[in-house]
Amino acid sequence: MADLYDAELLKGAYFDHRYPWHTHEEFSLGIVLAGGVFLQTLRSSGIAKRGSFVLINPDELHSGRPDAGGWLCRTLHVHPDVFLRVARDNFGITGLPVFTSPVVEDLVLSASLLELHRLSETACSALERQSRITAMIIRLLAQHTSAIQLPDSRFNEPVAISVARTYLDENLSDKVTLDDLSRIVGLPALQLLRAFRQTCGVTPHVYQLQARVRKAHKLLKSGVGLAEVAIASGFADQPHLTRVFKSIMGATPGQYGRGRG
Repeated sequence: MADLYDAELLKGAYFDHRYPWHTHEEFSLGIVLAGGVFLQTLRSSGIAKRGSFVLINPDELHSGRPDAGGWLCRTLHVHPDVFLRVARDNFGITGLPVFTSPVVEDLVLSASLLELHRLSETACSALERQSRITAMIIRLLAQHTSAIQLPDSRFNEPVAISVARTYLDENLSDKVTLDDLSRIVGLPALQLLRAFRQTCGVTPHVYQLQARVRKAHKLLKSGVGLAEVAIASGFADQPHLTRVFKSIMGATPGQYGRGRG
């Protein structure tokens, strides 16, 4: 979907799926069409019900579980560079904007996102789609963001944790043990485990699984086949990829491919 600033439009119906604590590299925007979801971030928690608009910042740790009866949603994922460009060109903001609340009520945004989904299924021009997504971002910037960038934990975390994260990111296929990381960063295993969880919000093992899913996500966007994606992103096999991918993304890799825009 290159003509839409490489943004992703997804649709989903969730009745018993619980999202574990995880992050996205992109800004994640969504409207709840029916039912509700209990959303939790490090900033706040609450139920997003029908009509609510959900806003998650890049790299913001969050989890979710369906309210009684499940929930239906339409979402849009936008790369931070797009927000940076629109913020700079329209507001003179140079830092990365930040959503101030994870759940808002905004009928204009809701209608805009639904229209964007509708347009993605028609033969409308790239110009129209780009114009509409830009208008959405401008409203988000004006109504629901702060110009102050959230601290990036990668710049504030202990050096040892930064080294550990980088090693896990660059060695997705390796069966890394806690002892391996301990030797690499020069910290006792228990101290490393505590510091990693305190800094990142998850254990090294969970972080590695999420990094593998991020890699698989990128490969799927590029049209790579499932078997190759599983190997390239460090999973034991395709069923392993499917199981972990669904736990974090809420859909299997195959469903994800069919559900995009």
